[in-house]
Amino acid sequence: MGVHCDIRFTNSTQGAYLSGQRLTGHVQLKLTEAKKFNEISLRIVGYTNVHWSQKRGQGRHRRTVGYSAKRDHLSSVKVLVESQHSGTPTELPAGEHIYEFACDLPPHLPTSFEGSYGHCRYTAQVVMDRPWKFNLTYRVGFTVIQPLDLNAQSPAIRVPTRMEDARVFCCAFWRTKPLYVRVTVPYTGYVPGQAIPLTIDLNNQSSRTIEGVNMKLLQEVTYNAETPSKRTRRQVNTIVKHIGDGVGSEAQKHYEQRLVVPTVIPTCGSQNLINVSYRLHITVRVTGCGSDPVLEIPLIIGSVPLIFYQPETVALPAEATAATTTTTNAAFNFGSNAQLLPTSSSTGNTSSGGLGRVATLPPEYLPPPTYEEAMNAAAVVITDDTDTNAIGTKPYVPLYPSYNFNDVQWPPLPPLAQQPPLLSLPPKQ
Repeated sequence: MGVHCDIRFTNSTQGAYLSGQRLTGHVQLKLTEAKKFNEISLRIVGYTNVHWSQKRGQGRHRRTVGYSAKRDHLSSVKVLVESQHSGTPTELPAGEHIYEFACDLPPHLPTSFEGSYGHCRYTAQVVMDRPWKFNLTYRVGFTVIQPLDLNAQSPAIRVPTRMEDARVFCCAFWRTKPLYVRVTVPYTGYVPGQAIPLTIDLNNQSSRTIEGVNMKLLQEVTYNAETPSKRTRRQVNTIVKHIGDGVGSEAQKHYEQRLVVPTVIPTCGSQNLINVSYRLHITVRVTGCGSDPVLEIPLIIGSVPLIFYQPETVALPAEATAATTTTTNAAFNFGSNAQLLPTSSSTGNTSSGGLGRVATLPPEYLPPPTYEEAMNAAAVVITDDTDTNAIGTKPYVPLYPSYNFNDVQWPPLPPLAQQPPLLSLPPKQ
């Protein structure tokens, strides 16, 4: 064919952007011989599409109904090569041709996502319109992330959360003594790469044996269709799972487990056709008849981690305080975005000796995130009906920010209030 095309993003080596950023790059076109084109254009688009089928009706009236919806988020077209003023095609000589482009991403674009019943996808496509021949196309995908700063969320996510359950088990006229369960997390906002410190207390006064404790981080994806009628489909995925040891009858157990959040899409609200939420799911598996205690705690997975300020123990000269604060603020950059992560700008009171206390975090405290492929994500083919004569495409996997906390001295968590006795709930039957 003698035509080779490539799209490269110049301000993001991996093709991952925050909504509101400027996307820049260039199109590289290589021709082994001179070619004529009516037009060569670059189309940058973003959209959400959901679709699934369900069986409806009974007997002879049973049929398959397809539910779907589509919402456009981004559409930008740049003409790279156009025909001459006379309308005749433009001839490009053999060799390499470079065309630069830029596109300002709107600030409220939803995050890229690839799911079982839909996707939110952003692509850049080169369309080569040739005289008297089929168009040639080349397409690549890129990732857009709607930032979710946990520090800007409700202060309630910084408060320790506790769930409790108390239960008795019955068999005919016989009842056991109660089983008490308590699950505690120090806060409810996390980012990929961060560990969830989970504690579970069991007080098994019953004669039943606890086989184990299943600890899961669940992801719930909600797909919203609009045609032929509004319909919702939910899918629950297990993101992380750990099974704790069992407990004998008339015994107590205290678990401390850390569940590391893998690279997953941040929590997405109701602003799009696809919504994603997370929750801790704890199941206490008990032998014999009766239902197992199940406790759930909703979580928010963000793209910027919570910052817990260190105690104000560092004394600095007053004249150095402003410089220190300025330097610290400048260090908190999220990837290549110019937005700054929140820091404490208060410098405290200045003593009569000219010393002040600062609560700002050191620049090395928070490492910048890396962009990793979504957990268990398979590369998808992003061609569509307009790519009938595609000269190439790249497999696409969305990328999400992930933090490495292995070498970070995370400040101590806020002290938890003293826990009340575990026997605080009336037992359930």
